Amino acid sequence: MDVPLGECVPPSTPFAVSVSLPTWDDNVGYEKGEQRVLDAMVSGYPRFFIAKPIQALAEHVKDRFALPKETAMLFPSLACAERCTGFIFDQAKKQQKDSVTYGLLAHGQVRVVQYVVEPINRKAAAVDAMKNKLDSPVTLYCVMFPEAVFPLAKQYWQHTGNGISARLASYCLHIAQANGKYEREARPRCSLKAAGAAARNVAAAAAAAVAANGKRHAQTDCAPAQESTTEADAYLEERFGRNFDPIYAGEMKQALRRRIADALARPEKKLDTQVTAEVKPDDVYLLATGMSAIFYAHQALLGMRQGKSVCFGFPYTDTLKILEKFGPGAYFLGCGEEEDYAELERILERHAQGDEEPILSIFTECPSNPLLKTADMPRLRALADKYGTAIVVDETIGSFPNVDVLDWADVVVSSLTKVFSGDSNVMGGSLVLNPALPLYQRLRASVGEVFEDLMWSEDAVFLERNSRDFMKRVPRINDNALAVAELLQASAKVSCVRYPKFVTPENYARIMRPTSDAGYGGLLSVEFVGGESASRAFYDHLRCCKGPSLGTNFTLVSPYTILAHFAELDWAAQFGVHSDLVRISVGLEPREELLALFRTALDAIPDH
Repeated sequence: MDVPLGECVPPSTPFAVSVSLPTWDDNVGYEKGEQRVLDAMVSGYPRFFIAKPIQALAEHVKDRFALPKETAMLFPSLACAERCTGFIFDQAKKQQKDSVTYGLLAHGQVRVVQYVVEPINRKAAAVDAMKNKLDSPVTLYCVMFPEAVFPLAKQYWQHTGNGISARLASYCLHIAQANGKYEREARPRCSLKAAGAAARNVAAAAAAAVAANGKRHAQTDCAPAQESTTEADAYLEERFGRNFDPIYAGEMKQALRRRIADALARPEKKLDTQVTAEVKPDDVYLLATGMSAIFYAHQALLGMRQGKSVCFGFPYTDTLKILEKFGPGAYFLGCGEEEDYAELERILERHAQGDEEPILSIFTECPSNPLLKTADMPRLRALADKYGTAIVVDETIGSFPNVDVLDWADVVVSSLTKVFSGDSNVMGGSLVLNPALPLYQRLRASVGEVFEDLMWSEDAVFLERNSRDFMKRVPRINDNALAVAELLQASAKVSCVRYPKFVTPENYARIMRPTSDAGYGGLLSVEFVGGESASRAFYDHLRCCKGPSLGTNFTLVSPYTILAHFAELDWAAQFGVHSDLVRISVGLEPREELLALFRTALDAIPDH
């Protein structure tokens, strides 16, 4: 499939969480901020690319509340907004931009505005085909700050995943459109000057979001251009057995918690007397994004006591940023090899015996992204027990049907955006507490202090719909990915295939479920004998979707290091994450068709 530069992946998908970057140079151009790439983009990964409807709503908020040279960032709760302001002040003292410090910010220069978006007339607001979908007010918390510190606010947005969702922004814009229509009809009978001005401004912002998307996909990642579009979408989704009405969002969230708890069930452990408890739906917390799950896990641990954490193995980029920037800091053991276990024990011992606080937690991915390494979990657990440290495992890459880390992890986090959803059109995350380990009660109390249910109702509905068959999809993806990995492994043009079957296989075997359907997951990374020129040729000649994200029902490829570490390529390389690495997330396509795509791309690499 050839998807033009900047369009949604997959094409014509409302609220898509990926964007097409079809050539190697397009990825480099995106990172360099080339105008030809930025102008083409109608979508992007939501924590990196602020979606069009959110941009439109932020513009309205600026028109309404901003002082000169101020801008805004929107959050769904006061706590999120206040953390953002605290992050801006904290990082302003530590970071520089163009050799100019941010440290002279006065307290009043960063402030929070509470803004209620509410229908003027609820009957008029119920413009869709399915009940009173737009009859409830929404409270937004808008952080207002000088334009010069936008990069700091954007870091908070990206690292934590705590900003409002695109569907929530579209909901607010849709209310504004309904308000504008009602105001125009009611103007001869009453005066609504203040409310009318607000409605006109938001409606104009909604129209701007549509225009910004261009003619090709004017309704793809922005508020609907016409009311009839929303009516049709809602009618099709809700009347023909796909989506439930958003009024049932509470039930959908409970269904999601139950689905995750069921996926974590361990029937083979029923007779094991050492297993004292099974995960229940109440042990599962739903978050707006995968990074939110990691953020709140770290916040809950800090609520128990202060202390540095350890990031073991090379993680997804924002995990390390959360550990380093929020709280006392972190140690990074990025290779995850034998010498790192010894160093970990030295760090734990030094903190246990010295003046510093004992180590708070060990964060690791099983397996890791993008190197697909798996840590020796029994070894980490033994160290954690010896020194009173918690273990947090991100199992996103392995996925619930394939891996079981409950013998070793106090907390299991996952990005539900990925294979759990599969459709690349909604964000979500989960945080699961392990009731079988000693820290459970303390963690449960601490999570209860910081957790907020911030998953927007429509996002919950879509996530529930998408995930109904995820337990059936994963084995098919496993089989396809294994076939692709073995094809690449057999090629003389390939120098390295990173895949759990080939990388730290003995460690992966310990966490792999003892079921016939369990496998190695859908992610692999590849490097070529010919270096970057070979990677370019391979990537540019692949006829599949290409862009950020993973775990999609369709195959999705990216030059991962270019996108995730462009500003720190040399730093990443020292941990084995090389700039010519190509990451492949394998989908559900017919296997022979899939293999043919990769054979063609391999053939495009010049012989040496």
